Amino acid sequence: MDSKFLASVAVAFVLVFGILAGANVASAQGNDTWYMGEGAMQDTYVTYEIAEYQTNNRIPYTMTIYFQEFDEQDNVWIAPTYVVSEGRVMQGTLRLSGTNLFPLGGSEYPSEMSQYVSGYASSILFLESYAPKSAPKSLSAIAWGNVAGTGAAPIGPAGKEDVTVQGGSFETTVISYSRGSILNKIWVADNFPYPVKALVYVDTTEPPAPVRYEFELTDQGEGQPEAPTGSEETPLPPLTRETVTGQYQVQLNWDPAEIQPDSTTDFNVSFYNSGNNPVVRVNYDFVVTDAGGNVVYDESGYTGETNSAVESVPFGDGGPVNVNVKITAISSVGTGAFIEEADFGLVVVPEFPVSVAIIAAIAVGFIVAMTRFRGSLSPFGGRNAL
Repeated sequence: MDSKFLASVAVAFVLVFGILAGANVASAQGNDTWYMGEGAMQDTYVTYEIAEYQTNNRIPYTMTIYFQEFDEQDNVWIAPTYVVSEGRVMQGTLRLSGTNLFPLGGSEYPSEMSQYVSGYASSILFLESYAPKSAPKSLSAIAWGNVAGTGAAPIGPAGKEDVTVQGGSFETTVISYSRGSILNKIWVADNFPYPVKALVYVDTTEPPAPVRYEFELTDQGEGQPEAPTGSEETPLPPLTRETVTGQYQVQLNWDPAEIQPDSTTDFNVSFYNSGNNPVVRVNYDFVVTDAGGNVVYDESGYTGETNSAVESVPFGDGGPVNVNVKITAISSVGTGAFIEEADFGLVVVPEFPVSVAIIAAIAVGFIVAMTRFRGSLSPFGGRNAL
């Protein structure tokens, strides 16, 4: 056979093999990448439990996001969303960017839900700035970039790990970065829109570092999720909250337990350290706001040689209020880089309208009258009625 022909065939073979090999490598690389929002599908939902240090005094809340439909023209997910916090249910509709699932303008939700949406953006979406849809990242790369803050902190894959959470079992890649001896970890599953779970600490090089955020997938599924039901109760005293670093505890007590409208309530505020020992000579700010964010009461206090003091707060209308207690100094020494504060969500009992009282009285009278007709059928369903 002609040697020139054999040479031509050999060259062609090498070229074809090289193209196929290149295609296979590209395919493998494509399967090895992840971005925020990958795998999101219409008519599916996810539920997460989130604890974020700037949200609701770090008390965990759940958020359910339903990918109802995708607006291709605007590159936006329309996502009805539920938040459940301490038994209170909030509902809204988020417009999530198709590029990184960040909440956009035009989202509709009540003002009381704002802090929880911000908590979602500050925790679950942390990786969106490193791995958006426009720049997916390899799950086997050495690094994805650097985390801003105190010193350079390279962030990237740190190995594989099988994890099981309430929302399922996953083969994940651990995305991590360190601050000194403090290791932050985020678990990512290929072709899943959000990280599966995370444990990330506040930016500091010296332990103990408070938890910045922690979250975990608790449920996922197809179809519209059932609306959660609440079990909200009026908070009763005493209530205790930790400050952001966990170094201090703030206790709030008041009497009577039901805070009445159009009256003044005396609050006893006490301070303890993490070992539950009293902390004395505490300077603090005591601020009360209503549901609309309006300041009801704003005073500075000092405990002196004891660990507690009293604040007398005049209330007007009924409804939810928030009490913020911020430690500004202890024995004339500031608290340092962290804002040591605690929030208490309370309820001023609504007044009972006279019209409602009249209707209730009529209803009670009607029931009493009906019970006098012995042998008659119950108007509430017979013998099995409550």
